Amino acid sequence: MNPILSKPQTLELFAAPGCLEEASLEVEAIVANPWKPLKFAPRVELQKGFVRVKNASWDFACELAARCSTLHDVRLMFPAARVHGWNDLPRVLQRLPWGVLLPEFEPLEFRCEAFAGVMPHAARMTKIAEELFVENGFVLSADEPHTKIYLTSSGDYLRVAVSLGNDALHKRGWRASTGTLATLREDIASAALQRLAAFEPRVRETTQIAVPFAGSGTLGIEAWHSLFGLPPSIWAAERPWHRLSMPSAATLEWWQKRSRKAADATNLPEIVFLENNAEQIKELERNTKKVRSILESAQISVIHADAFSTNFLARDGIVLLPLHPPYGLRLDTQEENPETLFARLGKSVQAWQLESNIIGFCLCPSEAAWRAFKNTLEGMRVQTTHLTQGGLDIRLCCFTNLV
Repeated sequence: MNPILSKPQTLELFAAPGCLEEASLEVEAIVANPWKPLKFAPRVELQKGFVRVKNASWDFACELAARCSTLHDVRLMFPAARVHGWNDLPRVLQRLPWGVLLPEFEPLEFRCEAFAGVMPHAARMTKIAEELFVENGFVLSADEPHTKIYLTSSGDYLRVAVSLGNDALHKRGWRASTGTLATLREDIASAALQRLAAFEPRVRETTQIAVPFAGSGTLGIEAWHSLFGLPPSIWAAERPWHRLSMPSAATLEWWQKRSRKAADATNLPEIVFLENNAEQIKELERNTKKVRSILESAQISVIHADAFSTNFLARDGIVLLPLHPPYGLRLDTQEENPETLFARLGKSVQAWQLESNIIGFCLCPSEAAWRAFKNTLEGMRVQTTHLTQGGLDIRLCCFTNLV
């Protein structure tokens, strides 16, 4: 009997930086409403740096990787093994069910960490593990597709994990190409949108998503995932969990159909993208073309215009207004500094809210930019939290004129 498929497992889920709470809430929501009946009773625990799920079935691990929008990776954890020295490393690795879990010819990449203890050198750990797996017929490669195996040594214990997402669950697959102009990661965008929903739950009643400074389209597309239940797996980007444990063609087809069923059941609002940079518009149009090829009923408009001089907000219903100003990169203006741009944007929001029911946020890269934006929003309800991307402390300023 397959020990991976038949027994409860422990998972560790890694989220966008600073967004563990949002990831934990997403997991809890999936536990409450799973696609597949739960074989065991999962327990969700919020840890420092990750979310742990105990008593998870293999199907539930796959479902988390397929449905969560804020996750960076899902890792299948083996029980920690007691070790006395380097000679124990091959013994521990050989007794794990690699032949059941890893398909034949699956390329592997090792990520090792070593702390004080009996095996304190990560490089040596990596070399021993690689040599052992090569001797057993596996191939080492960092080229896609491949599977990452994590080894962590601390004290006299060794922990082994297999990645189901390869640190890339935020790369949905809806982008026509990787691009060089996209500066906002998908999972961070999703976390920001979920924080907005916590601030004002009525955002889930949105009838129009309006995205000035649209860039490659991240905020608009991710709003569909975060707020309206569109599964990231709809874009069919291959992950290790599609190959591990040698799923049958029928199993993979079931997951594809289930993702499509979830997508068809969502009531996705219209998205209006505004962009004024010619190079960015090309990337945006490539991306929206790919989105339409998968979601044929998607309502998406791309307006080549300056957001400050264009009427684009719906007068009826609720408008979601996510703002990620380009800090001068994509906007053809003569602004002398970011503070001037953010102050002008705040004044525009103040004017827009007189015409439409808006719920939105602005991602501010500094305290000065945040103050310039926030201080213009007189009479609006405002809340500020923090996000992190690439070491940058981003202030997420949520706002609404709904009472």
